[in-house]
Amino acid sequence: MCFRRPALAAMLVGLLLLSGAGCGSTAATTSQPPATTDAPVLDTARVARIDVPDQIATSDTLRVHLSGTVGPNGCYALARIDEGRTPGRLTLTPRVRPPTADDRACTMAIVPLDTTHVASPPFEPGRLAVRVPQGNQPAVTDTITVTDRP
Repeated sequence: MCFRRPALAAMLVGLLLLSGAGCGSTAATTSQPPATTDAPVLDTARVARIDVPDQIATSDTLRVHLSGTVGPNGCYALARIDEGRTPGRLTLTPRVRPPTADDRACTMAIVPLDTTHVASPPFEPGRLAVRVPQGNQPAVTDTITVTDRP
């Protein structure tokens, strides 16, 4: 019966080696997800209305007031407003940070969007369309007259 103990010991060592527990390496057994450097995906705020002046000069600063909602609960927050310019058009896209796994309890109140974006001059004389895209809904737009007056 002496031969069974070494066989049992060999079998236990084999099981430990197969499970990876006897090698001293724990890299393959960690449960942490790999670290990523990807930026969080941002949503777009729902803009109901924009307010702009009727007219500005080419050298004036343009203030665009945006009204709507940032998100359906308190875990949503306005992250930034992206600005794009092409001749005759100013496109503003309000970006929203959605809830993450790190967020705790959220208030169940809708987060309003009530902010003013400042667009710096210069502007080309003529008509300037201000456009806020809304995903699969029609964009919210308004038009301003830009004059050469000082």
